[in-house]
Amino acid sequence: MQTAQNTHYSGIDLILNIEVMENYNLDIVQSAMSYVAATDQVIDFGAGIGTLSVIFRDRFDVAPLCIEIDQANISYLEKRNLAHRQDLTLAPAADVIFSSNVLEHIEDDVGALRLMRDKLNDNGRVYLYLPARMLLWTELDKAVGHYRRYEIAELRDKCAQAGLKVVKLHYADSVGFFASLFMKIVGFDVANGIGSAKSLRFYDQVLFPISRFLDRLGLRFLFGKNIILVAMK
Repeated sequence: MQTAQNTHYSGIDLILNIEVMENYNLDIVQSAMSYVAATDQVIDFGAGIGTLSVIFRDRFDVAPLCIEIDQANISYLEKRNLAHRQDLTLAPAADVIFSSNVLEHIEDDVGALRLMRDKLNDNGRVYLYLPARMLLWTELDKAVGHYRRYEIAELRDKCAQAGLKVVKLHYADSVGFFASLFMKIVGFDVANGIGSAKSLRFYDQVLFPISRFLDRLGLRFLFGKNIILVAMK
Protein backbone atom coordinates (compact mmCIF):
# COMPACT_ATOMS: atom_id res chain seq x y z
CA MET A 1 0.00 0.00 0.00
CA GLN A 2 1.25 3.47 -0.80
CA THR A 3 1.35 5.40 2.44
CA ALA A 4 1.42 8.93 1.05
CA GLN A 5 0.51 10.43 -2.25
CA ASN A 6 1.65 13.59 -4.00
CA THR A 7 -0.13 16.11 -1.83
CA HIS A 8 -2.12 19.31 -2.20
CA TYR A 9 -2.11 19.45 -6.04
CA SER A 10 -0.68 17.42 -8.86
CA GLY A 11 1.40 20.20 -10.47
CA ILE A 12 4.31 22.06 -8.89
CA ASP A 13 2.88 25.40 -10.07
CA LEU A 14 -0.35 24.77 -8.17
CA ILE A 15 1.58 23.55 -5.14
CA LEU A 16 3.53 26.80 -5.14
CA ASN A 17 0.32 28.80 -5.53
CA ILE A 18 -1.01 27.37 -2.27
CA GLU A 19 2.03 28.86 -0.51
CA VAL A 20 0.61 32.35 -1.04
CA MET A 21 -2.11 31.41 1.45
CA GLU A 22 -0.14 32.37 4.53
CA ASN A 23 -3.09 32.87 6.88
CA TYR A 24 -4.73 29.63 5.78
CA ASN A 25 -1.56 27.57 6.18
CA LEU A 26 -0.69 29.14 9.53
CA ASP A 27 -4.19 28.45 10.83
CA ILE A 28 -3.92 24.75 9.95
CA VAL A 29 -0.65 24.49 11.88
CA GLN A 30 -1.89 26.56 14.82
CA SER A 31 -4.97 24.39 15.15
CA ALA A 32 -2.70 21.36 15.54
CA MET A 33 -0.32 22.96 18.02
CA SER A 34 -2.31 22.04 21.14
CA TYR A 35 -1.47 18.42 20.30
CA VAL A 36 2.05 19.07 18.99
CA ALA A 37 3.45 21.59 21.48
CA ALA A 38 4.37 19.07 24.19
CA THR A 39 6.42 16.75 21.97
CA ASP A 40 9.22 16.68 19.45
CA GLN A 41 8.05 13.35 18.01
CA VAL A 42 5.92 14.60 15.12
CA ILE A 43 5.36 13.17 11.65
CA ASP A 44 4.04 15.22 8.71
CA PHE A 45 2.40 12.51 6.59
CA GLY A 46 2.33 13.45 2.91
CA ALA A 47 4.36 16.60 3.48
CA GLY A 48 4.42 17.71 -0.16
CA ILE A 49 7.08 20.39 -0.61
CA GLY A 50 7.18 21.03 3.15
CA THR A 51 4.96 24.12 3.30
CA LEU A 52 3.44 23.25 6.66
CA SER A 53 6.53 21.56 8.08
CA VAL A 54 8.44 24.79 7.53
CA ILE A 55 5.78 26.66 9.53
CA PHE A 56 6.05 24.09 12.33
CA ARG A 57 9.82 24.50 12.35
CA ASP A 58 10.25 28.24 11.82
CA ARG A 59 7.25 29.56 13.76
CA PHE A 60 6.89 26.97 16.54
CA ASP A 61 10.31 25.31 16.84
CA VAL A 62 8.91 21.87 15.99
CA ALA A 63 10.76 19.79 13.40
CA PRO A 64 8.46 17.11 11.93
CA LEU A 65 9.75 14.07 10.11
CA CYS A 66 8.27 14.39 6.62
CA ILE A 67 6.76 11.40 4.82
CA GLU A 68 6.66 11.96 1.06
CA ILE A 69 6.92 9.64 -1.96
CA ASP A 70 7.01 12.13 -4.84
CA GLN A 71 10.58 12.73 -6.03
CA ALA A 72 9.93 16.31 -7.17
CA ASN A 73 8.53 17.14 -3.75
CA ILE A 74 11.41 15.38 -2.00
CA SER A 75 13.85 17.70 -3.78
CA TYR A 76 12.08 20.65 -2.14
CA LEU A 77 12.23 18.96 1.27
CA GLU A 78 15.97 18.49 0.87
CA LYS A 79 16.50 22.12 -0.16
CA ARG A 80 14.57 23.14 2.93
CA ASN A 81 16.66 20.86 5.18
CA LEU A 82 13.63 18.87 6.28
CA ALA A 83 14.19 15.29 7.43
CA HIS A 84 12.16 12.86 5.37
CA ARG A 85 11.30 9.24 4.66
CA GLN A 86 9.49 7.83 1.62
CA ASP A 87 7.18 5.55 3.57
CA LEU A 88 5.52 5.71 6.97
CA THR A 89 6.64 2.13 7.65
CA LEU A 90 10.24 3.45 7.66
CA ALA A 91 9.53 6.07 10.34
CA PRO A 92 9.87 5.65 14.11
CA ALA A 93 6.78 5.80 16.29
CA ALA A 94 5.53 9.31 17.07
CA ASP A 95 3.34 11.15 19.54
CA VAL A 96 1.56 13.06 16.75
CA ILE A 97 0.94 12.17 13.11
CA PHE A 98 -0.13 15.33 11.31
CA SER A 99 -1.52 15.29 7.79
CA SER A 100 -3.13 17.99 5.66
CA ASN A 101 -5.07 17.21 2.47
CA VAL A 102 -3.53 13.78 1.93
CA LEU A 103 -5.86 10.94 2.97
CA GLU A 104 -8.26 11.70 0.10
CA HIS A 105 -5.43 10.77 -2.31
CA ILE A 106 -5.15 7.24 -0.90
CA GLU A 107 -7.50 4.58 -2.24
CA ASP A 108 -7.25 2.40 0.88
CA ASP A 109 -7.72 5.19 3.39
CA VAL A 110 -8.79 2.82 6.18
CA GLY A 111 -5.53 0.91 5.69
CA ALA A 112 -3.61 4.19 5.93
CA LEU A 113 -5.45 5.05 9.15
CA ARG A 114 -4.54 1.64 10.58
CA LEU A 115 -0.89 2.23 9.73
CA MET A 116 -1.03 5.63 11.43
CA ARG A 117 -2.56 3.96 14.51
CA ASP A 118 0.25 1.42 14.58
CA LYS A 119 2.88 4.20 14.36
CA LEU A 120 1.47 6.13 17.33
CA ASN A 121 3.05 5.99 20.76
CA ASP A 122 0.72 5.31 23.68
CA ASN A 123 -1.77 8.19 23.99
CA GLY A 124 -0.57 9.54 20.64
CA ARG A 125 -2.83 11.52 18.34
CA VAL A 126 -3.60 11.63 14.64
CA TYR A 127 -4.44 15.13 13.38
CA LEU A 128 -5.99 15.27 9.91
CA TYR A 129 -7.13 18.23 7.81
CA LEU A 130 -9.32 16.95 4.98
CA PRO A 131 -11.55 18.18 2.13
CA ALA A 132 -15.23 18.05 3.09
CA ARG A 133 -18.49 17.13 1.38
CA MET A 134 -18.95 15.28 -1.88
CA LEU A 135 -21.40 18.07 -2.68
CA LEU A 136 -18.31 20.18 -3.42
CA TRP A 137 -16.73 17.58 -5.72
CA THR A 138 -15.52 19.00 -9.03
CA GLU A 139 -13.41 17.84 -11.95
CA LEU A 140 -10.45 19.47 -10.18
CA ASP A 141 -10.75 16.88 -7.40
CA LYS A 142 -10.53 14.15 -10.00
CA ALA A 143 -7.70 15.86 -11.88
CA VAL A 144 -5.47 16.10 -8.80
CA GLY A 145 -6.05 12.50 -7.79
CA HIS A 146 -8.71 12.66 -5.11
CA TYR A 147 -10.67 9.48 -4.49
CA ARG A 148 -13.22 11.30 -2.36
CA ARG A 149 -14.17 14.28 -0.27
CA TYR A 150 -15.20 13.34 3.25
CA GLU A 151 -18.42 13.32 5.23
CA ILE A 152 -18.45 13.53 9.04
CA ALA A 153 -20.29 10.22 9.51
CA GLU A 154 -17.96 8.49 7.04
CA LEU A 155 -14.91 9.54 9.03
CA ARG A 156 -16.40 8.28 12.30
CA ASP A 157 -17.04 4.92 10.67
CA LYS A 158 -13.57 4.68 9.11
CA CYS A 159 -11.85 5.59 12.37
CA ALA A 160 -13.80 2.81 14.09
CA GLN A 161 -12.72 0.36 11.39
CA ALA A 162 -9.09 1.43 11.88
CA GLY A 163 -9.18 1.12 15.66
CA LEU A 164 -9.02 4.85 16.31
CA LYS A 165 -11.11 6.77 18.85
CA VAL A 166 -12.37 10.14 17.63
CA VAL A 167 -11.33 13.00 19.92
CA LYS A 168 -12.42 15.95 17.77
CA LEU A 169 -14.34 16.09 14.50
CA HIS A 170 -15.80 19.21 12.92
CA TYR A 171 -15.81 21.35 9.78
CA ALA A 172 -13.39 24.18 9.02
CA ASP A 173 -13.45 27.19 6.66
CA SER A 174 -17.18 27.94 6.53
CA VAL A 175 -16.79 30.75 3.98
CA GLY A 176 -14.71 28.37 1.87
CA PHE A 177 -17.77 26.13 1.56
CA PHE A 178 -19.56 28.82 -0.43
CA ALA A 179 -16.41 29.79 -2.32
CA SER A 180 -16.07 26.16 -3.38
CA LEU A 181 -19.69 26.03 -4.50
CA PHE A 182 -19.06 29.14 -6.57
CA MET A 183 -15.97 27.57 -8.12
CA LYS A 184 -17.98 24.42 -8.88
CA ILE A 185 -20.50 26.52 -10.80
CA VAL A 186 -18.12 28.79 -12.73
CA GLY A 187 -15.15 26.42 -12.98
CA PHE A 188 -11.49 26.52 -12.03
CA ASP A 189 -9.81 28.77 -14.60
CA VAL A 190 -6.38 30.09 -13.66
CA ALA A 191 -6.08 32.00 -16.96
CA ASN A 192 -9.13 34.08 -16.05
CA GLY A 193 -8.17 34.60 -12.43
CA ILE A 194 -10.16 31.86 -10.67
CA GLY A 195 -7.61 29.79 -8.79
CA SER A 196 -4.69 32.06 -9.71
CA ALA A 197 -2.15 33.16 -7.13
CA LYS A 198 -3.86 36.57 -7.06
CA SER A 199 -7.29 35.11 -6.31
CA LEU A 200 -5.85 32.78 -3.68
CA ARG A 201 -4.10 35.71 -2.02
CA PHE A 202 -7.36 37.69 -1.96
CA TYR A 203 -9.14 34.76 -0.34
CA ASP A 204 -6.34 34.32 2.18
CA GLN A 205 -6.08 37.96 3.20
CA VAL A 206 -9.71 39.08 2.99
CA LEU A 207 -12.14 36.17 3.14
CA PHE A 208 -10.32 33.59 5.23
CA PRO A 209 -10.03 35.80 8.36
CA ILE A 210 -13.82 36.23 8.18
CA SER A 211 -14.21 32.48 7.76
CA ARG A 212 -12.01 31.78 10.76
CA PHE A 213 -14.06 34.20 12.89
CA LEU A 214 -17.35 32.59 11.82
CA ASP A 215 -15.94 29.12 12.48
CA ARG A 216 -15.16 30.15 16.04
CA LEU A 217 -18.69 31.48 16.47
CA GLY A 218 -19.94 27.96 15.80
CA LEU A 219 -20.37 27.54 12.04
CA ARG A 220 -17.67 24.84 12.16
CA PHE A 221 -20.34 22.53 13.55
CA LEU A 222 -22.65 23.16 10.57
CA PHE A 223 -20.59 23.25 7.36
CA GLY A 224 -17.20 24.00 5.89
CA LYS A 225 -14.85 23.37 2.99
CA ASN A 226 -12.67 21.14 5.14
CA ILE A 227 -12.87 18.82 8.12
CA ILE A 228 -10.58 18.64 11.14
CA LEU A 229 -10.24 15.18 12.68
CA VAL A 230 -8.28 14.31 15.81
CA ALA A 231 -8.18 10.66 16.85
CA MET A 232 -6.20 8.41 19.19
CA LYS A 233 -5.58 4.71 19.73
